Amino acid sequence: MYSIEEIRKGAQVFFALLKNKILPYSDSIAQDYYNSVEVREIVKDMAQEGGLRVFETRENIHLVTSPHGSMFANSYTQMREKYKALERKKYFYLANIIICIYLAEVDMESYIRIRWEEQGVSYAKLEDIVTKTLESWMKRQSENQEFAKDWGIALEQIYDLWMNEFSLYKENQITGRIDVVNTKGTRYSFIHEALKPLTDQGLIYDNTRELKIIPRNELYERLDYHYHSQERYMQIKEMIRKTREEENNAENE
Repeated sequence: MYSIEEIRKGAQVFFALLKNKILPYSDSIAQDYYNSVEVREIVKDMAQEGGLRVFETRENIHLVTSPHGSMFANSYTQMREKYKALERKKYFYLANIIICIYLAEVDMESYIRIRWEEQGVSYAKLEDIVTKTLESWMKRQSENQEFAKDWGIALEQIYDLWMNEFSLYKENQITGRIDVVNTKGTRYSFIHEALKPLTDQGLIYDNTRELKIIPRNELYERLDYHYHSQERYMQIKEMIRKTREEENNAENE
């Protein structure tokens, strides 16, 4: 049996996680979790009841949604209300692909991760990878009409949106800088919008001035302790990697 004080502390930790998604080790509330087996059990039991999962690292406690059966899973309607740029489902689909491509790019071995933490992935590089990936997938679709269906990707919709409805970028008329925050209808501005869920959770730093997206340590924790156990993510990541390799080989030849 848990004491009333343990239940109170467990509930405090759980609702702090529900609000913030990540609690750093230095937070006073997090100390109750790290220092008490009973509090950890209470928090994890509460999470499990809601279809959520809690895991801890040396630096942070994470709360994530379970892949199936969670009452907290975001529907498209909920996402559209929070992120206005996802006005139609094809925008939502494209945003998910951009996130997957970004994650596949930074989800590397430790020595390569250090480079990304220092330099980030530029908007130009990510735009180029997304473009080449979609072009390669459309080529596969022309050769195998079941390709998009097999992978569950609304390929024709997102390809048309990315290639034909978006320009590359727009410059601020006053400063002359590329503006990704106050413009719409460009690939760069949509990258900014697509990655907002990662930004809002403190997983990346979106440097809109230097046009770089820098992964934080919290993102690597999320990848190592959560995404790597999700079969769908690992399959998509591997497909994106193979697409990159094929494109690079073709360019070299």
